[in-house]
Amino acid sequence: MLILDLLKKRRKSLIQGSFEFIKLQIAGNIPFWGTYALFALFDKTFGIKTQTALLVATILAYFAFFIVSDIWVFNKTRGQRDKSTVMTRFIIFMSITALLTFNITIQLKELFGISPYIGQFISAALSITWTFIGFKFWVFAPARQKQKSKSSSSKIAKR
Repeated sequence: MLILDLLKKRRKSLIQGSFEFIKLQIAGNIPFWGTYALFALFDKTFGIKTQTALLVATILAYFAFFIVSDIWVFNKTRGQRDKSTVMTRFIIFMSITALLTFNITIQLKELFGISPYIGQFISAALSITWTFIGFKFWVFAPARQKQKSKSSSSKIAKR
């Protein structure tokens, strides 16, 4: 009986995780296509320097991505999370991710002559799994309950 209950919980958790992964892949189009479209706008329409256009486009698209990820993708744990902690973690995580994808895109251009338009596809493909794991288990993870230590609870019981 205990094993069956454990398997049911694992199955439910796996199914929920699969749905979250699929929803994140859909939401993941926001930073990718948002950055792509905004980069094209800033680069081709306004003639902004490549690095600046890519940086501003990335920041704007990631902001929209945060909102959708918080409200739609990881909504099951939304009430269990501290909003300021989630925002701080998101900024840290996405800053690292953005720096990595930004540098990959720019280095592909500088080292191999690959257009930033193609380089963004390559860098995005490299960040898919990393982003899901980081979001699921760190950025949008529910807050951990602080447990009382045995020594403090045993002292209370003795009184």
